Amino acid sequence: MTKSSLRHLDLNLLVILRAVLETRNVTAAAERLNMSQPAVSRSIARLRDVFQDPLFVKGARGVIATPRAEALAASVATLLANIDAVIDHPEFSPRTTDRVFRVATTDYGAIAVLPKLVAVVAREAPNARIEIVSFSPEIFRRLTAGEVDLALYSDDRVPDGLRTKLLFEESYVSLMRVGHPLQSMIDDDRLSLEQFIAYPHILVSIFGGVTGDVDAALSAHGVTRKVAVVLPYFATAALLASKTDLILTLPERGSRQLAAAHGLVAMEPPLEVEGFGYQMVWHDRTDRDASYMWLRERLGAQFF
Repeated sequence: MTKSSLRHLDLNLLVILRAVLETRNVTAAAERLNMSQPAVSRSIARLRDVFQDPLFVKGARGVIATPRAEALAASVATLLANIDAVIDHPEFSPRTTDRVFRVATTDYGAIAVLPKLVAVVAREAPNARIEIVSFSPEIFRRLTAGEVDLALYSDDRVPDGLRTKLLFEESYVSLMRVGHPLQSMIDDDRLSLEQFIAYPHILVSIFGGVTGDVDAALSAHGVTRKVAVVLPYFATAALLASKTDLILTLPERGSRQLAAAHGLVAMEPPLEVEGFGYQMVWHDRTDRDASYMWLRERLGAQFF
């Protein structure tokens, strides 16, 4: 963009650009902005002239952003957030807010973290809404683009521009169904290593890998296990364990609830499996926003 183009840029066009980037649908963006669909389309045409790029092309269910539009998403979201902060800085009232908080998590986070958070929000901010977004490899981009407000994630490194706060440290628990052939062999709340690997296992892998922390611990002892099922869902894995002789090892906080729900026997793994920290992740642009600060404080308070 040249300096001449910048002088002629209407900031309202950026608001429209953000809406189309977030919805990927011109009609939906028009409804969100209380505009007509033709007016949004005309604005996109003006934006194409400004940025010298098509920005969006027609897709099966809306529009597909070009690489140039994708590259603009984070900058536009941050710029508009900063402008909003300069122009309008209203007081935040949990009791009256109708804000939608978009939280990304796996079903493990939903089991281990959300019940307490939802209870607090329902009590203190009865008109607010929490929307759960599926965790995916795109989640950090979506945080940056403003499509997600908060993510629940392990303590692995996150990209620059994102902030984190540790919620708790997690360890592992192994599960088997009541009446499993190995149940009577549990001694001192665990099986022997030989018994543990005698039966096939279930592996929960969020992004599709075929090994996990248990496999790393076994490998350090020169042994392997047979993994019979790999899937990305913790609750479904517990259901499978309750109906089969497969053994399942999961993070401890969620495991206790799943064991009670599905009639599973919980025990310590037969060897030390390295645990991990569980944290909340957010973008710099929401760091000083009063509503998001309130949400993070309420979430963090559940574990300290």
